[in-house]
Amino acid sequence: MVRSGYDEQLDRLTGALAVMSREAAAAIRGAGTALLDVNREAAEQVVRNDAVLDQLRWDIEAAVPELLARQQPVASDLRLVLCAIRIAADLERMGDLAVHIAKVVQMRYPVMVVPPPAAVVVTEMAEAAARIAEKASTVLTTRDPLTAMQIGLDDDEVDTAQSRLLSLLLASWQYGVESAIDLALVGRYYERYADHAVNVARQVVYLVTGTIRL
Repeated sequence: MVRSGYDEQLDRLTGALAVMSREAAAAIRGAGTALLDVNREAAEQVVRNDAVLDQLRWDIEAAVPELLARQQPVASDLRLVLCAIRIAADLERMGDLAVHIAKVVQMRYPVMVVPPPAAVVVTEMAEAAARIAEKASTVLTTRDPLTAMQIGLDDDEVDTAQSRLLSLLLASWQYGVESAIDLALVGRYYERYADHAVNVARQVVYLVTGTIRL
């Protein structure tokens, strides 16, 4: 009976992580819409919804001491609890990075943050980050190490796009220093978002196999 209740708590923990992953994915999609469509409402929603991720992370971290105290956990339980804390931190940070992008849009509105010469590469970066977020959410649900490892390849795509964006900004940029700084920051936010998604995938691989790969 005690173990049954303990298992229910572990299930709630993994369920909260799944919700966090969906929120983080929605946040980066919303940030992309705000950025590329100059959509202030989308930016405001990303900023507003970040409170959900913050609360979920707090709930997960608050639940851990009780989980560990209820009974002596086996090795797999300990891995789950350890991974949950780390994954929650990464997902919460992913939400913060989406908020940073949204706030750039809010700060410059109604001026477009992404001038035409940068539209293609920023769109590629936004789409790759959204794809990574969806895969991270899937990995948390399925615990499939193969899908987790694919996220590393998508992260390379974001890194490549960021390098292209920086090269563009350094090559006779015609839209001023302020615009260049905004885009450099946006590129950095997307790159860090993807890195945290890779961290999530690494933790899932560790949870399933007991080793860190990726």
